[in-house]
Amino acid sequence: MDRITRLRISNVRAIEHLDLEISPFTVLIGENGSGKSTIVEALELLRKAAEPTFFAQFYAVHRGLPGLLRKGKSVMTLGVVVEDDAGELPRLEYEFSLAGQEGGAVVHGERLLVGASVALRRSGARGEVSDGTDRLVPLSPEMLAPDRLVIASFGVQPPRVPLGRLLAVLRGIEAHLNFDTVAAWAARSYQFSLSMRGSVTLQPVERLNLLGFNLANAWSSLKNVDSTHWEHTMALVRLGLGEAIDSVNIVADAAGGNVALAIKRVDMAESIPAANLSDGQLSWLAFVALAQLNSKRSLLAIDEPELHLHPSLLGRVISMLAALKGAPVIVSTHSDRVLEMLEDPVSAVRVCTLGPGGAVSISQIDAEELPRWLAEFGDLAQIRASGYLDRVLVPVPATRAEGGA
Repeated sequence: MDRITRLRISNVRAIEHLDLEISPFTVLIGENGSGKSTIVEALELLRKAAEPTFFAQFYAVHRGLPGLLRKGKSVMTLGVVVEDDAGELPRLEYEFSLAGQEGGAVVHGERLLVGASVALRRSGARGEVSDGTDRLVPLSPEMLAPDRLVIASFGVQPPRVPLGRLLAVLRGIEAHLNFDTVAAWAARSYQFSLSMRGSVTLQPVERLNLLGFNLANAWSSLKNVDSTHWEHTMALVRLGLGEAIDSVNIVADAAGGNVALAIKRVDMAESIPAANLSDGQLSWLAFVALAQLNSKRSLLAIDEPELHLHPSLLGRVISMLAALKGAPVIVSTHSDRVLEMLEDPVSAVRVCTLGPGGAVSISQIDAEELPRWLAEFGDLAQIRASGYLDRVLVPVPATRAEGGA
């Protein structure tokens, strides 16, 4: 199975240069403004890079270069390293860079390495792609449009296996912020949408959307997998919400076409609609749906999962995420509870720090120094709470390929 093993970011907000190794379970910690949320957004941008609508979303959703480019810089770059767990397929390294032009953004460069060989390279309006041998052939002018990435031009069936692998991995990235659990009365006060608590148009889905707005459809799809999968799903629901939960139900609107979420308890005659669930209950249902959907996921990133959750419930969320098979998981958090639960903080924890000049640096736990501090404080959370976290940190060495997009 292909998975992302490194994330590379240059000149995006506070991040000047970042080369982040991604473990099976990675925890990002750090002060506000230290780049954690930017890392999650960068992953979402990489997911969208595989789609023809990338530039439209780059402007409409991410505010273009004014919302992303580091002050004083002219080019931003995003990239990933992809490796096959079985070691049977060559390593992929992909990156693209965007630069400002006439108030907008254009593709500055793009590159794909397959092992040590160049499979795609582009610089402005010039570019080449592998023909399946060691030969590179020129790209057509249509594929070199300034407002389109080359990889987004190959559709669902790219002509070369490495391109297909790359596109599948990018499309399999799943990034989440905290779920929209705003109370019904508060939402009505400001005419907010109630998509997570209210009804949505019934349709099958393969993944939970950003903010959980398709939660009812996610549970509708979970009900239609198979009985074994459903039994496991309900076991997870009861793990967080208690053994009194009989089922998670999908309730159809009387007018037809729309469905909403509800839970049925064995000790209550009537179901409890999503509109009446607590923020924590609704968030747990979203985390279970997230874990049980999306078999094509290549990486899962979650920003601040602790919001709305009791510490005990957060602990169950982290355990559930850490137990996911296949795709690596990245968690950005301020919670000490997450740090308390880590069995191997050396491999998992990366500390983001905003240093002089407003540039982010990344540190990791010193494997040789940590045991001495654990003997005194018990766990990493207590070390941080006592103000000694910097005593067990060492810089993360950058490992970057020669050249650039």
